[in-house]
Amino acid sequence: MKKRNLTILSIPICLAAASCMKPLNVVPVEFKSAQFVFSDSGRAELFINNAYTDLPADVSNSFNWLDGNAMLASATDEAMHVSTNKTVPSAAQRMSAGNWNPSNMKYWRAGDGAGEIGAWMKYGGYHGNRKANTAIKNLHLLPSTVTDRFRNRMMGEALFLRALHHWFLFQRWGGIPIVDRSFEASEDVLIPRNSVKSVVDFIVRDCDAAFALLPEEPYYEPNEVGRADRGSCLALKAKILLYAASPLYNRAGADSLTAYTTPVADRWAIAAQAAQDVVNLNWYTLYKPGANGQTNYSSFFNAWGAGTTNRELIFARLRTPNRDTENDNFPAGFTNARGGTCPSQDLVDAYEMADGTLFSWNNATHAAAPYANRDPRFYASIIYNGARYNRFAGQNNYTFQIFTGGVNASGNAKTETGYYLNKFMDYANVNPAQGNGNTYHNWVYFRYAEVLLNLAEAGNEAGGPSYVAASGGLTPVQALNLVRERAGMPTVETAMANRGVALNQTTLRDFIRNERRIELAFEDHRYFDVRRWMTIETLPKFIRGVEITRNGDGSFTYDPTVQVEQKLFDKKHYFFPIPQIEMNRNPQMRQNPDWQ
Repeated sequence: MKKRNLTILSIPICLAAASCMKPLNVVPVEFKSAQFVFSDSGRAELFINNAYTDLPADVSNSFNWLDGNAMLASATDEAMHVSTNKTVPSAAQRMSAGNWNPSNMKYWRAGDGAGEIGAWMKYGGYHGNRKANTAIKNLHLLPSTVTDRFRNRMMGEALFLRALHHWFLFQRWGGIPIVDRSFEASEDVLIPRNSVKSVVDFIVRDCDAAFALLPEEPYYEPNEVGRADRGSCLALKAKILLYAASPLYNRAGADSLTAYTTPVADRWAIAAQAAQDVVNLNWYTLYKPGANGQTNYSSFFNAWGAGTTNRELIFARLRTPNRDTENDNFPAGFTNARGGTCPSQDLVDAYEMADGTLFSWNNATHAAAPYANRDPRFYASIIYNGARYNRFAGQNNYTFQIFTGGVNASGNAKTETGYYLNKFMDYANVNPAQGNGNTYHNWVYFRYAEVLLNLAEAGNEAGGPSYVAASGGLTPVQALNLVRERAGMPTVETAMANRGVALNQTTLRDFIRNERRIELAFEDHRYFDVRRWMTIETLPKFIRGVEITRNGDGSFTYDPTVQVEQKLFDKKHYFFPIPQIEMNRNPQMRQNPDWQ
């Protein structure tokens, strides 16, 4: 989808639906009226196009969106952020250290003209939501000559985008002010937060309404590919319901702004049915261009388009070719190296062996060759010592030397964990050292593999490994097996048998959570998953790296116990703090627990 920037009907807006003290009574003269915009189908469509440009992936062409060119993964146990600028910590480093609060946190790497802290609400927040509400209010002005399909599609997209912006806000803050209309200048915009239940219900309603309006078939026309469709609505609905059923939200003893306060077990069954509804569309399939599991997995993130070319994509930011993500995560040992997102030993150890058994440093065979015979997704995602590439950043037959004193373990950009990021990258065609080469980078908000993992989790929690949401539906094990088969991994049953572990609800829960960790690594899931599961308090306080020594005979000795970065967690970190500037502007705003 080509998205052309068109700034119209633009009014400053803050956290609580434009909770600024100043009245919203000035529209600059260079901006056009609603009548001018929506009475013309072409201009109306441009307005909707522009409404897509306030989502998180629009912070930057790079996937390193956070301040300091970091990924959110580096604020979790997935990775550590390494920067050539050692004097100014990135947002991920500040979050890891617990060095952030309502007054001092710059989150995104870009501002929005409302002060840097205002950018929290720009990308996946109230700026885009304002545009969606403006469209919803004024699409009735479309000329009578437009088709019903076009009119309904425009309204369906606007409703979906409104739901999506509320989702991103909910994911970070819990119960937030629901803004379901455009405010007039004379109205009181200092509105309070709504409960978790109210926000979840609102998002579900908008998804259902958008689904009913959007076309009954997938998009294939060039001007429609990349837009929100019925599958997008169902995927978002499934995700919000999965969160709603999770322990963080579906619990007693919490404030209604952060939880339901009355736990209901049936919420898992509702979430499972929502995920099964996506499957039942029969629009999607896992991306498998060939027989090689590693290549199938790695190539998905650089495969252009949707529809017939990449039917795993449900909703994504489709970008023209660039090399920004490669630039931000370029390994040491090359000109223009930056280090970037360096995977942790904790994540590396989570990748299974190729036969589905668990990796263990206590296994002498594993410890002697820790990178041999692992899950193919490990090789697609992690650059490790001894990793060899036929073509890497302009060099042929390149082998990484990340041992102490090795060329890739030296310099200002050297990894502190012993690993570099390979996922999302296309160093075969991109060379940041010389500043040439480009590739497609599609940031995925929803993809079919995630839907299958959502289905597996919700179904297992609802009734165990053999649960089905509806007649003919997938069991949790069947959903997992589809994801694993694409990667070239053995079935759940085989893996469990090889481990000598019985398959039941408890063991499958651990299996599912690790599968999410691997399949969705670095895709902004882990940070929120360990919170909604309420398992983050049990994770190690330091993430580990590996120290590798090359012996005289050419073999290597590995020490995987090196503590490289503390990951501080307080209970207040279950939710983001509401920026203090918003608290000051709106006396009805309540801060999240323990952030005062």
